[in-house]
Amino acid sequence: MRVVFRADASREMGSGHIMRCLTLADSLAAMGAQCSFAARPGSQETVPALAEAGYDLIMLKAAAADEAAALRQHRPDGVDWLVVDHYGRDRTFEADCRPWARRIMVLDDLADRSHDCDLLLDQTLGRTTGDYDGLLPPACRKLMGTRYALLRPEFRALRQGRSRPADSAQAPLRLLVTLGGTDPDNLTGVCIDAIERSGVPAEVDVVASQGFSSLPELRRRIESLAGHTLHVSPARMGELMASADLAIGAAGTTSWERCCLGLPTVMLVLADNQRENAKQLSAVGAAAVVDGQDGDLVEAISAQLRHLDRDRSALHDMSLRASAVCDGQGALRARLSFLPRQATKDGSGVLLRLAEANDEATLLRWQQQPSIRALARNPKIPTEAEHRVWFAARMTSETSFITMIEHGDEVAGMLRLDRLGPADKHEVLEVSIVVDDGHRGVGVGLAALKQIRAWMPEVEFRAETLPNNHPSIALFRAAGYRALEGNLLHSTAA
Repeated sequence: MRVVFRADASREMGSGHIMRCLTLADSLAAMGAQCSFAARPGSQETVPALAEAGYDLIMLKAAAADEAAALRQHRPDGVDWLVVDHYGRDRTFEADCRPWARRIMVLDDLADRSHDCDLLLDQTLGRTTGDYDGLLPPACRKLMGTRYALLRPEFRALRQGRSRPADSAQAPLRLLVTLGGTDPDNLTGVCIDAIERSGVPAEVDVVASQGFSSLPELRRRIESLAGHTLHVSPARMGELMASADLAIGAAGTTSWERCCLGLPTVMLVLADNQRENAKQLSAVGAAAVVDGQDGDLVEAISAQLRHLDRDRSALHDMSLRASAVCDGQGALRARLSFLPRQATKDGSGVLLRLAEANDEATLLRWQQQPSIRALARNPKIPTEAEHRVWFAARMTSETSFITMIEHGDEVAGMLRLDRLGPADKHEVLEVSIVVDDGHRGVGVGLAALKQIRAWMPEVEFRAETLPNNHPSIALFRAAGYRALEGNLLHSTAA
């Protein structure tokens, strides 16, 4: 699978578009995808990680109207996917890229313009599919909300061992100041002023990048302040977040990193496109938003610091609310939509997608079929109320993935994955599968098992079958599963 990402970075634009594309590229590369980036000159200098990642880079110098032709010239054989993450591009550019790009994905968080795409991801908290009514082709798949927030794997791993802020008001706070990749207005300096004015005892980690125009001045200032440490383009940003009690940060893409780690934030809005994020994060209690429009920004930040230092229970509550926003598995969920259709005997093929709210009734119908319950570990048929509770818990679970099996244009079954134990380098997931009676006999189940192996090539799958469930045993055997112990079969990492 060949994928080209179209995104830019600059001091004015910031680094967020490139950074989230790099996260998605890394996730797709784990499935074997060949990824390239197409960007304007200056993007590498703004985001050094773009060059360090090692992906092929297409440097675009043509006018915006000629970019599609330039991409075709660089990749004359076309690509399987074009991923567009750019506020300055819309359906005109995307339409020009067809049929050179067989499929097109858009990353957006504005919902303010039309797109010609097959897949759209908007990781804004509270975003709904209705926000894009009239802006997308009817067949476009929409991945909405923070469960699709594109975070590097380190954040999911750090989330497992993250401790909450200290309740004791006697312990100095550990503060993290991080204002994005460029900070053209030197608001980092404003935050340092606010910390000093607040009088709050604290250990302070200040993050900057090589793209900061005020970096020399900032470096000199930090050196003169006790308890302050400057980190320039840190390689382990997640660890700095995980060790902090409170952040002062922007409402951009790093918001989801902080939420994943349960890090409360005194939040600044640095651009108009961040206002919706800030509004939603404030509404759920994950951040305290300050904008300084009605007065002194330094004092507004200072007041929040003094309040949260005095009221550690409020800080602790903010941490819990932030943690509930995002679990760090968005890139894993998103890459499922990139898998090509898996062949079946009748030629219709199989795709998997994550379950949605309107799948609840379909799943209940299958769960209440006696022939299906007879082969389950728990043969008791659930009531509608019991199923509703079960479904709601699975839809918000960090350890379960319910996928719907689509055979041709119809939903043909369900495949569920449940993590066994905490996530670590050797992940083990249990597989449960149901295929509707009307779709059996053409290889739907086998195709679905092949899809999850392609989706998660790095994990081990296990399946437990009843001794008399010979069709299920034969299905897993055909998919390459081997006997483990008792009634267990497993498929090791590819």
